[in-house]
Amino acid sequence: MSLVGFESAPRYREFLYKLISEDLEFPPPGFIIESDRPEWSFLKDEILWAGQPITIAAVALNASFYQAFNPVGSGRIVVVDRFFAGAAAIRNFSIAITTTVRGATGAGFAVARDTRWTSPIVPAGAMVARDSVVITSGTQLPPFGTDVPIALIATHLAANEEIAFGPVILAPGTGVVLSNSVVNEQCTLAMAGYSRQARPEELVP
Repeated sequence: MSLVGFESAPRYREFLYKLISEDLEFPPPGFIIESDRPEWSFLKDEILWAGQPITIAAVALNASFYQAFNPVGSGRIVVVDRFFAGAAAIRNFSIAITTTVRGATGAGFAVARDTRWTSPIVPAGAMVARDSVVITSGTQLPPFGTDVPIALIATHLAANEEIAFGPVILAPGTGVVLSNSVVNEQCTLAMAGYSRQARPEELVP
């Protein structure tokens, strides 16, 4: 179905212009905006990212956790739509939203899943493109302060697997924390999603 007035939304207008190289008053038949092919995210200036998996060591009385945080003032919308967890046995993992940066950076970062964001691409060189979402991890004595739990989901295997939950949408200054419900246990955690620059009206109620 044609969408009247789509040209007033820059991210859609620019996407179709980049894709088919002409100004349009209506999307062409067959285009369903926001249900399009993943490689077209690049044309809309969306960054598909994956947080590197981090194995967090066991600490007595502490729960291991992993966080994705959208920095204050980023002007971006971050969507986390994939969560991964693994421990030595079947476990419950908690997902919570927060305004607090927890843990430390350095163990992992958000890698752009579309290699075109690394430009120029250098033969035998590193893929250096990163999303601005901040990945942190560590251990902490539960409960996690003012964090608001929104899910408690059990894994099915004593191995790394994807947890069926999401998406979580992060405004600037907010984050989502994935944590083990069992203390003093090593586990491996990760997240993935996408982000884009927001229009001002998208960041206020």
